[in-house]
Amino acid sequence: MTNPRRLRLAGTFLLAAGLVAAGIIYLLAEPEEDRGLLGVDVRTNRDTLDLQKMGGKSYVVFHDFSQWFAARWHGEQLAYTVAFLALAGFLGCRWLARFHSLPPAPAEPDAR
Repeated sequence: MTNPRRLRLAGTFLLAAGLVAAGIIYLLAEPEEDRGLLGVDVRTNRDTLDLQKMGGKSYVVFHDFSQWFAARWHGEQLAYTVAFLALAGFLGCRWLARFHSLPPAPAEPDAR
């Protein structure tokens, strides 16, 4: 069984390492070009119409999401992503440690 103390320590280490890495990435990131709304290049109506012809309106939405998601892995946005993932890992370790530290459920008597 996993030791809850070790899980908490691993979570703390993960948070510290992630925040340090995010800080380094942020400081070393090259300045980003000014992009459109939500960090995605704004396309023209013609581009939107072409995308709709290829795959419908859902294709346009998935294309927008794909561009947004890809933008999270470059430059300063990568630093924010690493920091968020470090925080999520820390909270996950804390939750798992709390889950493992709960007392076991009482055994039910056999009903024979």
